[in-house]
Amino acid sequence: MKVVNRKQQIRLFLTELISFAVIFLSLGTIVYLSFQHEIYRNVDQGLEMKRSQLLLAQFKNKAKLKTNDKSKAVQQQKQGTPPPDFRINFLIYNSQGKVTNTEMLGDRYTLLTGVKLDPDQRGKIVNLTTDDGSKFRSLLVKVPKTNHAKLYAGKYVQIIQNIDSEDQAIQSFRRVLILTMLFFWLLSILLSYLLSRWNMRPILKSWQQQQDFVANAAHELRTPLTIIQSKMELLLTKPNEKIISQMEPIALSLAETRRLNQLTRDLLMLARSDSNMTQITRQPTNTAEFLKQVIAPYSEIAASQDKMFTAQIDLNTQQMIDQKRIHQLLVILLDNALKYTQTGDQVEFKAYAHGNHWQVEVADTGIGIAPENRQAIFERFYREDKSRSRQTGGNGLGLAIAKWIIDSHQGTVKVVTNDPHGSRFIVSFPIEHIKKEHH
Repeated sequence: MKVVNRKQQIRLFLTELISFAVIFLSLGTIVYLSFQHEIYRNVDQGLEMKRSQLLLAQFKNKAKLKTNDKSKAVQQQKQGTPPPDFRINFLIYNSQGKVTNTEMLGDRYTLLTGVKLDPDQRGKIVNLTTDDGSKFRSLLVKVPKTNHAKLYAGKYVQIIQNIDSEDQAIQSFRRVLILTMLFFWLLSILLSYLLSRWNMRPILKSWQQQQDFVANAAHELRTPLTIIQSKMELLLTKPNEKIISQMEPIALSLAETRRLNQLTRDLLMLARSDSNMTQITRQPTNTAEFLKQVIAPYSEIAASQDKMFTAQIDLNTQQMIDQKRIHQLLVILLDNALKYTQTGDQVEFKAYAHGNHWQVEVADTGIGIAPENRQAIFERFYREDKSRSRQTGGNGLGLAIAKWIIDSHQGTVKVVTNDPHGSRFIVSFPIEHIKKEHH
């Protein structure tokens, strides 16, 4: 079992670790691409603006345009001048693909000597890297022959902007992002380990409960079957005996058969409740009348055992309950109260409204329940005094079924000490106001 649990924990750890890695990688990729796109978007907008100005022949010498000599402005507009942005350069190609404006570029052309004309890149914004490692963003434009700027008319013009500073910003951001992702990924390893251990706790607890349930069920089933088998084998050794002379083994076999039948029904109910196959069917119920009918037989039962039974019901409302399940709940509580009391003890039943809840109390003056065991008594097959199980006829499933019925009605239960001794079970259910239909 330890090997299986270890493998399960490792599998859970790896699953969570891979999940964190995928999340961080996806998040980092999205953030990086978004940052890169935003950086390049501003550059691309500048290139697009220069292309629009170029195609509209709007490059002007701004310093000279301050004069009112419109004829000179028109002449400069036809000749064309380089753009004022020192980071943006124009490469003008002739029909042979040679750069014709090298003198205009001056020393800047030495950085661009490795750039070649590629007509297939027309209209596309691409990245270029020169021999010295400089990075550029480039847009190739085919200028119509009708363009007013004779310098560009009918030629390919490559608009190039240096992006070294943008590239450095992207590289720095990428390094910081990678280091951040690595840090959080290492942190996720620790978190995955802790989560795998934390998530395995309910699994291990459930596994252990299942193992205990199977072992206890097998034990509880084996005991009556063994008794029945031994008594039947005893009867087979006496084929000539009369029934009246063998009443003891027959009666014991019947008692164990009934006990086995009850145990099987209880196990089936709990199995169905675990798989949500058992449905709760609620219906409007006059609570006071219903409770009186349920507890009516117990006055006689207590009297036959020389015990005192008292009942007090102070309810006057209708509630939506599953009558069959609530009846079963009350039978379990009252049967336990009678089982664990002696001659002369008292069993008390109360039902009343308390705030926005209605409550049921079953108290006895019997042996009581130790405070440290009050939560465990609702576990399956749990018995505080195992030596009394055969005497009382219990199998440790009654209170587990009672807890399921209470939970299915959104109720709560607590066990306290009854003064001066014994136990008091207090069950509380929310009051539901039933709307009356008007005809």
